[in-house]
Amino acid sequence: MAQERRFAELLSHVAREITQRQAVDVCCGDLTLEQFQTLRALGASDPLSIGVLSSRLRVDVSTMSRNVTVLERNGYLARARDGEDARVVRVRLTAKGKRALESLCCDEREVLQSVYDQLPAGERRKVIEALEVLRASVDASVAPASCCAPAASRKSTA
Repeated sequence: MAQERRFAELLSHVAREITQRQAVDVCCGDLTLEQFQTLRALGASDPLSIGVLSSRLRVDVSTMSRNVTVLERNGYLARARDGEDARVVRVRLTAKGKRALESLCCDEREVLQSVYDQLPAGERRKVIEALEVLRASVDASVAPASCCAPAASRKSTA
């Protein structure tokens, strides 16, 4: 149990620190971290519906809709009705959104480069391999409904 607890503590600490660095050192001007993440999701597979965006970023549809409205008003995104199903609205990056995303991703790489540079050279490969395993594990897991749910209800039934 001590090892699992230490894992949780370390992972939470790293996640908070990276999120803080992204919010403070990467995002600037009129963009929040959540808006940057929205631009990044669209950059990976533009255009997307608001429903797909909210699902990918694990936020409520109404939250995503407000986020998209602000980004559209500021010229980063454009909305258009789907050609096959007019009920579906697709969101795409504008030229301004693409430029902002490229700039922010470069800023993020620079900020995180300082973390990488602090790793002992001989440990870097092991850290990257461990992060690959961790990423696969996180991607494969289902988030629990509540952080306070009994342990038995949080376990998957695979």
